[in-house]
Amino acid sequence: MYHSIKTLMALSVCLIVTGCATVTTDELSVAESEEMSEKTVVMSRYKELPDFVAQTATNAQFGLLGLAAAKSNGNAMIQKNNIADPAIDISRQLAAGLGENYNLKVVENGELKSESGKLENLVEVYQGYDYILDVRTLGWRSIHFPTDWNSYKVFYAAHAKLIDAASQSVVAEELCNYIPEYEDSNDAPSYEELENGEGLRSELEKSVSHCVDHITAMAKLHKQEKSQDLATAKE
Repeated sequence: MYHSIKTLMALSVCLIVTGCATVTTDELSVAESEEMSEKTVVMSRYKELPDFVAQTATNAQFGLLGLAAAKSNGNAMIQKNNIADPAIDISRQLAAGLGENYNLKVVENGELKSESGKLENLVEVYQGYDYILDVRTLGWRSIHFPTDWNSYKVFYAAHAKLIDAASQSVVAEELCNYIPEYEDSNDAPSYEELENGEGLRSELEKSVSHCVDHITAMAKLHKQEKSQDLATAKE
């Protein structure tokens, strides 16, 4: 059983990042950032979220039926505790940084929601804005530790891209995949703490913080030196 649980843990990581292998980091260039001043950036939202899979030692033993139960239980956790899409908080924090660093006018239009993460679809939904900050939840799930079935990890993955609507091109892009590490599994939440929302909300807040820092650093969304300043520095 120990080896089967270890295998399940490995598979769960693969499942959450399905399709992510094709995402290549795209850094925001200095030239691209200089075009942003006084333009608008709107944050995308989605009509549907992927299932939250709440895996347990029990439902893991029943194949597809167990997976269906895990999805049903996980989605019930999200709805019961009014857990919002973590991508919204990630997007808000990234947008605030873009506004401060590049003088972009941040717009949040909750009435507009996309059905797809395809570039052409996003550009169509968010017409009238200069840039689209698209952060999409790719997957999230909880699973117990291999040697401690009473404690759980919450995995989360998101895909972020900054789109220039006029040219319909992506100017910055990065994938975030968060898997928490614990020296002591007793410090991780129990299933009951996930179920009552306290542990689940706390773990997702860690995911948000990690993803904001990771995406900002990897896609270079932090304040960059202007081309003129760089040229002067080289003289």
